[in-house]
Amino acid sequence: MSLRHFAAPRLRHSLLVTSLLLAGSFSAHAAEEMLRKAVGKGAYEMAYSQQENALWVATSQSRSLDKGGVVYRLDPTTLDVTQIIHNDLKPFGAAINHATGTLWFGNTVDSTVTAIDAKTGAVKGRLVLDERQRRRNRASAAAARAGGQ
Repeated sequence: MSLRHFAAPRLRHSLLVTSLLLAGSFSAHAAEEMLRKAVGKGAYEMAYSQQENALWVATSQSRSLDKGGVVYRLDPTTLDVTQIIHNDLKPFGAAINHATGTLWFGNTVDSTVTAIDAKTGAVKGRLVLDERQRRRNRASAAAARAGGQ
């Protein structure tokens, strides 16, 4: 078979159609295998641990109704919730230190970082990155002063 044979318009068209059909069938197969489950409101970031066989999801919940947030531990193959960790702050960013078994969550609204034990869900500590009082904190402090008078 010569190179001129591959350059024939009919063959090029046939190869293109075959390639598109194969690509479409692969993407349809991948889409069928994707698992989706509702977990909580305001899901932002995830941290995965192969050692713990767990996926942690940081959720901020409702802005107006919930003061804090929730970290969900999920089974990575079924997405079933295996643990719920309530947090008085709203977690956004998520990371894990596998060596220490520590989950790290950035609490953007409060300029803090929270360390959580990956096995127990207990808060190990919190680091305040910026101690300036935020607008919402000033408003709640003013409301507390007005309510006390």
